[in-house]
Amino acid sequence: MAELGTKQNKKKLLLVSPMLHQGGFERICVATARLLSPYFDVTTAIFDDADIAYDVTGLSIVNLNLPVKQGKIGKAVNLLRRIRALKALKKRLGTDVTYSFGQTANLVNCNARANDKVICGLRSYQDFDNPEKIRMFCRKADLIACCSREMEKQIREDYGCDRTFTLYNPVRIPEDAAGSGETPPWDEKEGLTQFLSKHGQLVMSMGREDDVKGFWHLIKAFSIVSGALTGEDSGKDAVERVPGKDSGEGVAAERTPGLIIMGDGTFDEYRKLAQELGIGEHVFFTGVMKKPFPLLKKASAYALTSSMEGFPNALVEAMALGVPAIASDCMTGPAEIIHTKDGDAGVLLPVFSDHKDLDAGSIPEEDVRLADEILKILKDPALATDLSAKGKIRAADFSEEAYINNCLEFFKS
Repeated sequence: MAELGTKQNKKKLLLVSPMLHQGGFERICVATARLLSPYFDVTTAIFDDADIAYDVTGLSIVNLNLPVKQGKIGKAVNLLRRIRALKALKKRLGTDVTYSFGQTANLVNCNARANDKVICGLRSYQDFDNPEKIRMFCRKADLIACCSREMEKQIREDYGCDRTFTLYNPVRIPEDAAGSGETPPWDEKEGLTQFLSKHGQLVMSMGREDDVKGFWHLIKAFSIVSGALTGEDSGKDAVERVPGKDSGEGVAAERTPGLIIMGDGTFDEYRKLAQELGIGEHVFFTGVMKKPFPLLKKASAYALTSSMEGFPNALVEAMALGVPAIASDCMTGPAEIIHTKDGDAGVLLPVFSDHKDLDAGSIPEEDVRLADEILKILKDPALATDLSAKGKIRAADFSEEAYINNCLEFFKS
């Protein structure tokens, strides 16, 4: 447990996250602690300090040491202990504002009110799966922070709660995103350097191994892309439906496409699907990467195939790096990110089916449509350049500066 000295001239802000292991809202929690430290006396409370994946050097972290318990009775007792521990911490610190991330932390935060203002953060559309909890948050919290305007709209319309605001996630791309030094950051992944040497055009996606990410759609679509660009029939009739496959154009070796999926998980069933589609050697699963940006920057196209999101950070990160983006119009986030008053900053496709289909013999029309859009980007440098430029401009709207200003507006009011 590390705690910093109190700054008497600042309001005391307490952030709450169950853990700080690999994950979207955990990353935002750490980023928030750093970004708001010049303006607040910030402390972060966690229930378990196992597998901390982010740099918390210099941050005030309090581990309440109440990890997950199994069984209904164990969970209920653990919830009461967490509430008591967090309330005691709020009183000891003299907390002014407590901001929690995710349903688990929200449940504890809104039931552990001391003399603080309580803010519950909804970071994923999956949070809406439990209406009773949402009603509780709306009833007990002073503010509900939503990571997209569509989520805020639903809270207002479906739950009659007007104490809401939209707080887009901050996106920061390091200045050395292209990589520096003699050793590329992807050397940590066995076989990745060799994979990169064999594939000139790269399609990428990021996300944990979770059905909601819809990676089977991307792998099936990529089998069409691979066949179209290399002239090698993957064995699927759908390849014949892709424009340009039989154009007679010679395909240079450096245009051999590769698909890279970065994220936590074994991806065993997806490896099997790629093998059955005949593209196993052209698909690489990196697992978690501590420095993903240099690799992401090498992508020729980024694809998001989720059936639901909160605010897809990786999509904005890819756009900020100048990678042309294609995304599913899922709930929520992609449409708000891609649509702008000056035109679309990427390609938005109808939401993909959430029915998990690992049958290599079945490639539905939605996957063919995704393949078509990827091929347009890979084959048309002018289109790729245009989307790259528009994506960079749009990504700037989700800067750290904008995030800080929004936090100050609501947290200090």
